Amino acid sequence: MYIFMKCLSYFICHVPETIRRGIGSFLGIFFWTFVPKRRKLLAQRQIIECGITDDPQTAMAIARASSVRFGPMIVEVLSYPIYTKEKLDEKITFHGKEYLDALKESGEGSIFMASHAGNWELLGAVLAMNGYPLISVAQEQNNHSADKFINEYRCMMKQHVTYKTGVRDMIRFLSEGCYIGLLMDQDPSTSGIMVKLFGRDTLTADGPAKLAGIHNYPILTTFIHEDRPYHHIIEVLPPIRPYNSGEKLSKAEKKKIMYETTQKLNDRLESYIRRYPEDWFWLHDRWKWTKRLQEKEQLN
Repeated sequence: MYIFMKCLSYFICHVPETIRRGIGSFLGIFFWTFVPKRRKLLAQRQIIECGITDDPQTAMAIARASSVRFGPMIVEVLSYPIYTKEKLDEKITFHGKEYLDALKESGEGSIFMASHAGNWELLGAVLAMNGYPLISVAQEQNNHSADKFINEYRCMMKQHVTYKTGVRDMIRFLSEGCYIGLLMDQDPSTSGIMVKLFGRDTLTADGPAKLAGIHNYPILTTFIHEDRPYHHIIEVLPPIRPYNSGEKLSKAEKKKIMYETTQKLNDRLESYIRRYPEDWFWLHDRWKWTKRLQEKEQLN
């Protein structure tokens, strides 16, 4: 797998951009063709249940678009060897960059809440290449070769990678003024807390809120949207500071703030998805463990 991806990357980096775009489109359609029918129906059902649309055909079209986009995403990652900062700057327009610059000037650590919407890999690459000290918190892949490849390419874009188990490392990085990038839009299995998403009880990762509570670190919400072929808008929303520095809180008060903060982050995510539903990864069973826990509670 590693050698194959390296060879494919070499080929993509040495062909004209028009051919790269064609390869991206082909890979996206190829990916959708082999998605199991049950997954397609799952995506369609989730789109309807979330109130994005009540038309099954429109819902399936959104599901298809959210899957086909993986082709161009993969091509952009494979193109990293030829992406200088200048080339990346040509592909990106920032909205809310002033929040990033103010944070960088302060030297303070921060938590970056990201999601599986748009090209999240490119988002991390752009932030790191622009000098923002980003630490990418990754899920270790089962395939060692695939894990080696993606982390090598992340490091190529000046990102530092740590795995979800490295909590002590994350705390240390925050104290050193780094930014911890956390993807918090997927089902966290048995961990997390229950808050609302699209009006539904949703088990949600509480990592950003917990890390922010260590030293009142700000949480920045970042999104990336492709507004035209191979050009993206990065949107940075105003930081959320869950706590007041120096304020003594009881455990109950801290828990309440953690829930409120996680809900605010879900509200921002929902607002973005409603604007750009084709950007989100609908093939993922977002409410799998939520339903299991609810069924378990009913049995008890």
